[in-house]
Amino acid sequence: MPADRAASESSAADTTAAAPVELESTLSRLRGALSRSTVERILTRAAAVFGLLLSLQAIPVVTASTSYINPVWLNIEPLVLLVVLLLVVLAAVLQRGVRVMMTVFSLLYFVAFAVWPLCISNLSAAAGTQPWLWSLIAVAMAYVAVALPVPWAGAYIVAVTAVYVFIHLQPSGGSAELKGGLLDAVYVLLIGAFMLMLTTTLRRAADRVDAAQYTAMQQYARAARNHAAEVERTKIDALVHDSVLTTLLTAARADTGDERAAAVTLSAAALEILQDAPGSFDPDSDVTLVEFATRLADAARVLSPRVAFAGENLASLRIPGVVADALFSAAVQALINSLQHAGDLDGAPDVMRTVTVHSELSGPPPGTAEDAGHEGRASGAVTELTVQVSDTGVGFDVSSVPTERLGLRVSIRERVESVGGQAVIHSMPGGGTSVIIAWKAASS
Repeated sequence: MPADRAASESSAADTTAAAPVELESTLSRLRGALSRSTVERILTRAAAVFGLLLSLQAIPVVTASTSYINPVWLNIEPLVLLVVLLLVVLAAVLQRGVRVMMTVFSLLYFVAFAVWPLCISNLSAAAGTQPWLWSLIAVAMAYVAVALPVPWAGAYIVAVTAVYVFIHLQPSGGSAELKGGLLDAVYVLLIGAFMLMLTTTLRRAADRVDAAQYTAMQQYARAARNHAAEVERTKIDALVHDSVLTTLLTAARADTGDERAAAVTLSAAALEILQDAPGSFDPDSDVTLVEFATRLADAARVLSPRVAFAGENLASLRIPGVVADALFSAAVQALINSLQHAGDLDGAPDVMRTVTVHSELSGPPPGTAEDAGHEGRASGAVTELTVQVSDTGVGFDVSSVPTERLGLRVSIRERVESVGGQAVIHSMPGGGTSVIIAWKAASS
């Protein structure tokens, strides 16, 4: 028994320790992996498509620049920037290296603006024109707003605007007036600021959503851990009551030799049933109604051969193993309580004890024409299972039972409630006792 207890405690400790680890692993995977990732994916793909479409307006401007731009530069610059634009779109679709390619395009664009005077071969023809790179300035700003941190993106927007205004005021950039250049600078800065604020706002909103979700998941994890601890406490309380207190109380009340022999028999039988119960129903496997009823009937016969058992509407349908285990343990404890308190063990022939298992099914009844062709399995489902343990013994006042008594509260009620069921006790002094244990399947 000490070895078994140590093994059980070790198993429970491993289970309890594993649950928080699994929950924390789930939280780590979820944090920052939902709203923020979705926003990032939308931003990168939208910016990539926006850049590709906006670059189309540069085609007629490039074509019109052939009269004053060196042919070598005219062939190299647009081609290089177009190739990088296509790589940005490909990276955004694949979600691989998209920020790197956006940064590369923005840097190449800045360099192209900086070396613009070297590209001009005819200054007089360039007078009054706009550098064709102007048509891509919004693309470069959108890319840095998505790809770079806010300080770096802001610095780039200011720098590229300053370079553009400086170039545009030069003869190679069109010899624009100062007032016009400054207005263009304000326009460019507004575009860049809007793009930067838009991306920053979306990211912060996504971060707040993820933070709220992470907080909710942490609260759920704490609730789950508390629930697991409560379930373990209920199991331990029930085990102490069923295996230890029942034996001690029965032995303490035994005065005669027959009573002591009956107490020994009852305690041994109860311990045997409870020790076998955890292995009888696997919590991870379903149990047929017939299997459940057979097991409960065997337990009743072991406890007392005078207990009448009846099964109603039983079929080869299944209920969850954890439900079967809880209902079985609660019913056995109710029967043990009846044998202990309703009347003398096998010494009161006027006390009748019955155990009834009844189920309500949905779908066509097993064996009907509608049920044919299912390889022996009923097509209906268990919607409600009821186990009733009754006796015609001395009865008791349910409201007067002390709260420290674990038999009704833990071994019966809390066991059933832990799987979503309900246990109701009807009794009155001199009127017998009836324990009704009911479980309803969750509606789909």
